[in-house]
Amino acid sequence: MTSAPASIRAIYRYPVKGLSPQALERTRLSVGQTVPADRLYAIENGPCGFDPQAPAYFPKQRFLMLMRNDRLAALRTDFEEDSHTLIIRSENREAARGDLRTKEGRLAIEAFFRRFMPKELHGPKGAFRKGRPQFLGCCQEGSVHH
Repeated sequence: MTSAPASIRAIYRYPVKGLSPQALERTRLSVGQTVPADRLYAIENGPCGFDPQAPAYFPKQRFLMLMRNDRLAALRTDFEEDSHTLIIRSENREAARGDLRTKEGRLAIEAFFRRFMPKELHGPKGAFRKGRPQFLGCCQEGSVHH
């Protein structure tokens, strides 16, 4: 049986785990590497012991995530890779913007989440954490049910 060559019809990344995906018009894929800027950041929901100097795996339940925090679905986010700027849109307007590499930028985004979902945040604040690399998972169309 001859099979057709593999092709990629669409590829997305999630620069901040649990927030909006970004469709990529094009990207570079390399063996053993991730999609650039995929799950580069996550929002810690209460202290979990994350050490930015030695990033390690933590279960996704320790971070804001759509599966548990359904209000996140109302947001539209965009991540500018060159500047590491996260832009959050809520109710069709820009609600927050911050460079996630800077303390001021992270504080601006954290302040938005404290206002947007105060009952769902655990601990003193949600904090942005730069994550460790993830890996690309692929599936074939036949394994995805519509």
